[in-house]
Amino acid sequence: MLHILSYEHFLCSTNLSLVMASLPTRPRVVVVMGPTGVGKTTLINHLAERENLGVSDDIQRGTTELQLVAFTEPDYGQTVHLIDTPGFDDPTQPDIDILEEIANYLAGTYNTGVQLDTILYLHKINEFRMTQSLLKNLKLFVSLCGTQAMPGVVIVTTMWNEVVNKKAAEQREEELKNRVWYDMIANGCSVKSFEMTRDSALNILRHGPRLLEGTLLSSEMVEERKSLQSTAAGHELANDMKNIVEQQKAKIRRLQERAKAAKTGEEKKILEGEIEEGKRKLEKIKEGQARLKPNFLERLFGSKPVANLVPQVELKLKEVPIEARPTSTPAATQDGG
Repeated sequence: MLHILSYEHFLCSTNLSLVMASLPTRPRVVVVMGPTGVGKTTLINHLAERENLGVSDDIQRGTTELQLVAFTEPDYGQTVHLIDTPGFDDPTQPDIDILEEIANYLAGTYNTGVQLDTILYLHKINEFRMTQSLLKNLKLFVSLCGTQAMPGVVIVTTMWNEVVNKKAAEQREEELKNRVWYDMIANGCSVKSFEMTRDSALNILRHGPRLLEGTLLSSEMVEERKSLQSTAAGHELANDMKNIVEQQKAKIRRLQERAKAAKTGEEKKILEGEIEEGKRKLEKIKEGQARLKPNFLERLFGSKPVANLVPQVELKLKEVPIEARPTSTPAATQDGG
């Protein structure tokens, strides 16, 4: 059977940790992370031999909640739990919601003794520029993992099937290794490619690291009793949001100047509408900033000590019958997650 557990079935990520901790035989736990649209769900589909499970045809809309997909590894018969996570800069939900969800899961697993074996961080090889969004996702990822978890991290390059000039893509990968990912690799991280086949996906797990030390974020929140805002990841997101606020304010000022200089009433009306939309967006960003105050953990969990955070709730995995093994490989469409 293929077991799928969506976030809505366990109420909060700490409950997923309870489910996993209660299983009779410890599965291998692999967390799949990366920006929206990089191919996280597609990789999981290949591993679990499912077609288009949660794959979005809209690159702007990807995985919006944590999801667990379990499958049996064919070489040794071990159960593998793949945790699909949403990417930052997703237009459908605030970054603070995403960080809160991931933090809940990482702290919950750490607190209940569920060991993470491997973390996969996906990057599109056909991205020939490190955009602001890609850098943001990478910085947040590094800040929540810390150097202590890097030996358990695998950077997985995706979208090789869309590469026109393979030599140029390989050169790009070497450039990323030597410049962007240099410190991660120096701290034990490895790099592998996913070439849109199940064997390629399984090869990543076959040669992937095991026995991952806990992430920096989980040890900060559980061992050091830090609020999310006080963690390295919280600081990174707070700084990013501060920059976004300033950028949005500058954008509104430019629109206001253009509205004053508008030569027609229609032009002025359009610009005033853009100003109002900009102000609404600014307020939403500020709401996210407010949630990154030092009392965030108390707001999220109440005054309970961290050791007692995990709700004692009876949970059941939703079982979905696994379909017959497809005669062809899953669809080549990369997901929005």
